[in-house]
Amino acid sequence: MTAVASTLNTLFNFLFGLAYGALKWFGPFWSLAGIACLAGILMVWIFGKVSNQAAIERTRNRLSAELIGLRLFKDDLRVFFGIQFQVLAWTLKYLRYSIVPMLILMAPTVIILIQLNLHYGFRPLRVGETALVKVKLRDASAVAAGTSLTLRAPESLRVETPGVRVPDLKEICWRVRGVQDGRFDLIVSDGKDSMTKQFAVGGRLEGVSPIRTGEDWLSCLLNPGEAPIPVQSAIESIEIRYPALDILILGKRTNWLILFLILSLVLGFAFKGVLGVKI
Repeated sequence: MTAVASTLNTLFNFLFGLAYGALKWFGPFWSLAGIACLAGILMVWIFGKVSNQAAIERTRNRLSAELIGLRLFKDDLRVFFGIQFQVLAWTLKYLRYSIVPMLILMAPTVIILIQLNLHYGFRPLRVGETALVKVKLRDASAVAAGTSLTLRAPESLRVETPGVRVPDLKEICWRVRGVQDGRFDLIVSDGKDSMTKQFAVGGRLEGVSPIRTGEDWLSCLLNPGEAPIPVQSAIESIEIRYPALDILILGKRTNWLILFLILSLVLGFAFKGVLGVKI
C-alpha cells in the first residue's frame, strides 16, 4: 500500500505542479487566490457532472415556492404549519440529491488540501534561523540504549547541538541553523543504514516538506513531499520544525486554509451560472 501511495503522490505532485508552477511567481496571496479560483470552478464542474441536475432544479423550485407560501399564509396557522411540513420534506429531498455528489467531491478536495499544505503550510528557514530536527526510531529501546545515531549536514547548514534523546517518544533531536540559501540534504545514519531529509533555506516560494515518513500508506499520502522511508529501516520518520507560512492581507497574517476555503467557495458559486450548474 505504501508503494501505491508513493505512486499516487508522484502523480498528484505533477498535476498540481502544472497550476502551481505557473502561479507561484505572483507570491503567496495571488498564487493561492489563483489556485482557489481553479479549485472552486473544478469542484462546481464535478458537482454538475455527478449530480442529478434536473432533480435538483425541480427540488429547488418547489422549495422556493413553499417558502413563498410561508409568507403568503403566515396568518392562517393550519395552512402555515402544513407548508412548514412541506418545506422540511423538500429540504430532505434536496439533501438526498446533494449528499452523494458532496461525498464524491471529498476525494479531490482532500487531495488539493494535502498539496496546498505542502506548498503553503510552511516556509523555508531564512539565513541565520534555526529549526529543530527530530528523528523518530521504530524501537524505543534503541533510543534508551544509546544507538549511535548521527546527523550529518553540508557546510551550508550547521548542526549546533548534540542529539538529545527522548526515549518515551522514541526521538532524538538536534538544532540546525541555515547558513546559506538553497535545498540541502541532511543525512541520518544509525551505523548500518542512512536516510536523507531535504532541508530548505531561503529561495522563492516552493513546497516545503516538514516530514519524511514511511510509517504507513496514510502518512505517506498526507506527506507527499519526499519518498517514503523503507519499512525495514530503523528510522520511522525525520521531521524538521519549519515556521508556518502566514499570508499577509491588509497587513494581517492569515492562515492559508481559511483563505483558500473562503475564496474557493465564493469563486465557485460565482462561476456556477457560467457553467450552468445548479447547486
